[in-house]
Amino acid sequence: MLKEGSPVYLGLDDPSGGRVLHSGIIAAIAQDRCTIEFENSELSIKTGDGRLIYYHEFQEFVQRRVEVEEQSETGPLTRVVMNFIGDAISADTRQEYRVSAINAGLTVTLDTEEGCTIQEISTSGLGLVSDRKYSVGQILSVTLHSEDECFGGRAVVEWNLQLDGDRTQYGLRGLFDAKGSDTLQIGLMRFTRAAHRQNFQRISGAA
Repeated sequence: MLKEGSPVYLGLDDPSGGRVLHSGIIAAIAQDRCTIEFENSELSIKTGDGRLIYYHEFQEFVQRRVEVEEQSETGPLTRVVMNFIGDAISADTRQEYRVSAINAGLTVTLDTEEGCTIQEISTSGLGLVSDRKYSVGQILSVTLHSEDECFGGRAVVEWNLQLDGDRTQYGLRGLFDAKGSDTLQIGLMRFTRAAHRQNFQRISGAA
């Protein structure tokens, strides 16, 4: 059940047509509306937009349609007032949603290119920014680096988006070895949890 301090996620589309979940925290809630605080001040939403928010309710991951009423910036936070539309329903496909990792400081080595910034991540893949050119359908080696451990495997490029200058954003989907000889899937799971945790810690600390 939603209450003040509850973690929630705002679903926004990414260039591949998929959905990225942006972490937020309930700052205030009433019967027909709620106020959510987000750390990312560049959310692509405007007044009147219909969106979906996601959260856990009675040990189930659910989604609920909302309409953006207003938004404002309060220091490092963006505060968004949303009106509820209808009731919450199950969101069984959440494993396909990626978590925003723009401010998490996570990096990955793509083939021989080190230090690629992870923009979004899930247990099945990730989005990142690179200075090199890769083709859709190209299979690349991927290594995720934590403080004391590396997780490696292969991933296929599913989409790309040209940014300013020579930088390109890519969406990659992991190609997991059925025999378990690579560790990429384990790394994606750990990095996804870390992105969740860091997002909420920063929002809570800034509130």
